Amino acid sequence: MNTSRMSLSNLVTGRQQRPLRIVIYGVDGIGKSSFAACAPAPIFLAAEDGTAHLDVTRFPMPESWNDIMEAIGVLYDQPHEFKTLVIDSADWAEQIARDAVCIENRVASIESIPYGKGWVYSQEKFSQLLRALDALYAKGMNIIVVAHAQIKAFNDPEHESYDRYSLKLDKRADPLFREWADYVLFANWDTRVETPTDSKGKPLPGIEGKAKGRSYGKRLLFTQRSAAFDAKRRFNIPDRMELDWGLFWSAHHDAANTSTQP
Repeated sequence: MNTSRMSLSNLVTGRQQRPLRIVIYGVDGIGKSSFAACAPAPIFLAAEDGTAHLDVTRFPMPESWNDIMEAIGVLYDQPHEFKTLVIDSADWAEQIARDAVCIENRVASIESIPYGKGWVYSQEKFSQLLRALDALYAKGMNIIVVAHAQIKAFNDPEHESYDRYSLKLDKRADPLFREWADYVLFANWDTRVETPTDSKGKPLPGIEGKAKGRSYGKRLLFTQRSAAFDAKRRFNIPDRMELDWGLFWSAHHDAANTSTQP
């Protein structure tokens, strides 16, 4: 009798509901942590000053890289009812990784390690972190990583350089998180660029080209990459929606249940 896991008796059919790996980043004060707090049964691994206003369950604030890895290990090894781990934020964790590299190499600054190897060591720690998070994911937990945004010049090989939003991470860590995630979500205010015009729609004299940004107070979530920002989606949910966990969660499940991938 064939007892191999790869036997025909062990075939699985139909769609499978999987947890999610999400990176959400955006401008300051937009509500990224509040969005993550609405995920199913969350527990936060975070800096106290970033989530103190939220009524959520959280680990004590980690003071070292080992504390971060130990907290993830606790969720992996011990029984619990949490369904989502929220890392808040990625750039805070990156600083702890840098500090750990400095301690391990007995230097005051990561720049003091020759040949840029300090940044390589930091990247290795983030790879270790993502593997640990994937172990939780394999056990059925959603993973949400909150990050801040930065504006950086983008050297487009087909056009002139221009500024765009990206994750506030080292250039080596940024692609690790974007590749790892099922969704990379960008949060921003509903802002439109307008040029003052007269009653006939023509630019007012003396201010041609002086466009102004106007915010309409609505918080938006963007799921598709554009020239202005990075974003990514595993399933074909709307390009933009209100920054609301319920709307996002519903859109994801609708798309996943119909297998509509972009």
